[in-house]
Amino acid sequence: MPTIKDVAKAAGCSTATVSRALASPEKVTEATRQRVARAIAEVGYAPNVAARNLRRAESRTIVTLLPDISNPFFSEIINGMEEVAHQAGYQVLIGDCERDPARAEAYFNLLPTNQADGILLLTSDIPRELVSRADARADSPLVMACEFFSDIDLPTVAIDNYQATAHAIDYLISLGHERIASVSGPVDNPICRDRTRGYRDTLVARGLANSVRVVEGDFGFRSGYQQGLALLEDAAVRPSAIFCHSDEMAIGVLKAARQLGIGVPEALSVVGFDNIGFSEYCEPELTTVSQPRHEIGQQAMRMLLNILAGEDVVRRQTLSTQLIVRKSTGRPGA
Repeated sequence: MPTIKDVAKAAGCSTATVSRALASPEKVTEATRQRVARAIAEVGYAPNVAARNLRRAESRTIVTLLPDISNPFFSEIINGMEEVAHQAGYQVLIGDCERDPARAEAYFNLLPTNQADGILLLTSDIPRELVSRADARADSPLVMACEFFSDIDLPTVAIDNYQATAHAIDYLISLGHERIASVSGPVDNPICRDRTRGYRDTLVARGLANSVRVVEGDFGFRSGYQQGLALLEDAAVRPSAIFCHSDEMAIGVLKAARQLGIGVPEALSVVGFDNIGFSEYCEPELTTVSQPRHEIGQQAMRMLLNILAGEDVVRRQTLSTQLIVRKSTGRPGA
């Protein structure tokens, strides 16, 4: 089992500092406390009963788990969370799971050891048994933001991915597009399933069932570029519009179109999802579905803090989206 010496080594401090951070967190700086908390998660250390009994009933720390901290989509959400948390006297510990179950479990272990009061999940790419076990503990509140589990009923703040996608596809159809392809995120992700349903159902309802063509990406620039090439290289079956499940993938599609000499929006319209900062500054500026990311972060943190305070909460909050029309879309052949 990991020892307090292992924690001290990982945190770059003395064992006395680690003990003080556990027993009297108010006597160490916030930076030191966060460093020790990260080290505890990293080595998988569980403080003994005596150490836990010396701690205060509350850590005043909320853990936020991300699938990929390099993704700019999460920045505004985290800003919204931290704004509300700090106003309430809480600090936020950011955990990058990197889609690694062991890393996720290390952060979840902060709950039973009183290193964190609750967890905000920004990813559903976490082992179900880990989430179910934590959710069963009355003193371990979990709240989800943006994503959700189809088989676990957690308090959630999100958007209506189905309707947001349907609106975007209807917009492309209104421009005259009949060959509309889609670059999805991971097909096993619940929000991607909803977006794909919205895409498919809208085309079918408009008599364009033969237009349905979905390829799978991973939300990132590279997968958008690679799938864009695959969709666009054969002129005989080339779509006139491509809807992407993320702005990063849409920007990748724009690069593929440039490489193949396909004009946007003259010969191809591209729509993204999220309205990240890059979408307004790429060339051409990207039409996209805007999520209220700052508000999602605020509402999710308020929900978690209300649960910690013993208050009743609405377990599902659905926020509105907006289609931002920019220069990457136009009438086919215009």
